[in-house]
Amino acid sequence: MMADKEANSEEDEVFWADRLAESIISRNKFHYLDKKVEQPKEFVVKTSASISGVLHIGRLSDTIRGFTVYRALKDQGVKARIIWVAEDMDPLRKIPEGVPKEFEKYLGMPVTDIPDPKGCHQTYAAHHIAEYFQSLDNFVFTKLEKFSMREEYLKGSFNQMIKALLENEEQVREIQNRYRTNPLKKGWSPWSPICEKCGKVATPKVTEFKDGKIHYVCKDYYFETTMAAGCNFHGEADPFSGNGKLMWKSEWAAQWLRWNICTEGAGKEYQVPNSAFWINAEIAEKVLSYPMPQPIFYEHLMIDGVKMSASLGNVIYPKDWLEVARPELLCYFYNKRLMKTRNFSWKDLPNLYEDYDHCARIYAGSEKLDNEKELQHMKRLFVLSHKQDEVSEPLEMSFSHAVLLSQVFQEEQEIIASLKKTGHYQPELHAEIKDRLAKALFWVKHHAPDEYKIEVQHSIPKDIVLSDKQKEALRQIVKAVKEKEWDEKSLHNEFYEIAKKLDMPPAELFKAGYRVLLNKERGPKLAHFMLALGDRSIKILEKV
Repeated sequence: MMADKEANSEEDEVFWADRLAESIISRNKFHYLDKKVEQPKEFVVKTSASISGVLHIGRLSDTIRGFTVYRALKDQGVKARIIWVAEDMDPLRKIPEGVPKEFEKYLGMPVTDIPDPKGCHQTYAAHHIAEYFQSLDNFVFTKLEKFSMREEYLKGSFNQMIKALLENEEQVREIQNRYRTNPLKKGWSPWSPICEKCGKVATPKVTEFKDGKIHYVCKDYYFETTMAAGCNFHGEADPFSGNGKLMWKSEWAAQWLRWNICTEGAGKEYQVPNSAFWINAEIAEKVLSYPMPQPIFYEHLMIDGVKMSASLGNVIYPKDWLEVARPELLCYFYNKRLMKTRNFSWKDLPNLYEDYDHCARIYAGSEKLDNEKELQHMKRLFVLSHKQDEVSEPLEMSFSHAVLLSQVFQEEQEIIASLKKTGHYQPELHAEIKDRLAKALFWVKHHAPDEYKIEVQHSIPKDIVLSDKQKEALRQIVKAVKEKEWDEKSLHNEFYEIAKKLDMPPAELFKAGYRVLLNKERGPKLAHFMLALGDRSIKILEKV
């Protein structure tokens, strides 16, 4: 049943999502009880996000991987459904970057009940959800069915589960206490009210459950780095009023029963036996009589080796990604490895494109792989990272080439002419070429390291100093390029032959070319660059 053993071995013959789908469909027994699992009429995959934090591309990993398993289930021929749940009853735990300091008074309140600091939406939650939803569906190639926990509580959708959990409070407490150093005491409640006076959900401390009512006192509550101030109000609440929420180590189990969930993603930290996942799994089976879902355990995303944080300024939002890459590229990035740390850096985007294009060529059959298992894995990875039946042929123009062209030429016709000359133009993929060029230019302007930024010189830089051998090498390059048509590989080899004839290190030849053409010590591959630049490169080099 442990997903990491079943889904993530590098030696698996079957792609991880297909293996999980097989495990979900073939399951016939509860995990904690000797009880048969009835085959569901529909296999429901749940994905979610807490609205109390920043909705960055790291949050998309859960949804993308959940959607991949949903696709794999459908491909197995069963009826499947995927839902997305906004965990919008969660309290505000800290003040995000850019939010006024006076919002500290809202710490501990459900994010659905806090005003929008930007003033453009009714609530804090509505603002962040609206922004997230503008991009979310792009990454799963469908319109997700979405739910709000706040709305579900108000509708009474969880009343059946709240009743069962309150009636079996002692058993719920016993399950949790087996993993706690600080045992929960009698009188603890799996349901917590929103304070009638201050409106906070984190601060009410339950004192008693009596005659169908929860009695509480509103006390200060300490999060990891902040404190939600209580108002000392003594009150009572009806747990079926919708004005409160289940504690997380009960609520998760209730969600599985509410939507008949068969599988859900969770970070790798939830693999350990005392995690919220397994505690909820036991509560689901022993208290709610519902079989725990198959977990999709995965690694989290790091940015330049560290966690994303607004305070560090390294947060990447879904809309940021779509400015430089298509959704399929992020799907490919997340689907490639499930239980290995995914580290991303803006500077490495060309490498990710290169990896993706390599996979595209293997899928299309224009590149071969001798290892049949690896071939099938890569093909399945590529298919599941794209909208069904919309996998186009690979682009001949690499992202690095697009980065080069977008800086060298201003007019579309010039770019097309250059692509035709280098054999990279595909008229049937004209729209895709334009899209990649636009994304490459945006990346250069906003995220690229200096080594990718170029400016073609119109004349020989004034401060340039070249040796006699370097000048002669450039003259021979001009002569060779004028004599015949070259492809990139043969021209690159010709540069080495010229350097050899002149008894000079090839590095000195390349450095001379970069200094004259770009006024830089380094640049893109010289043969590739000169062919893309065309006659302009010759006109400049002739001035040496």
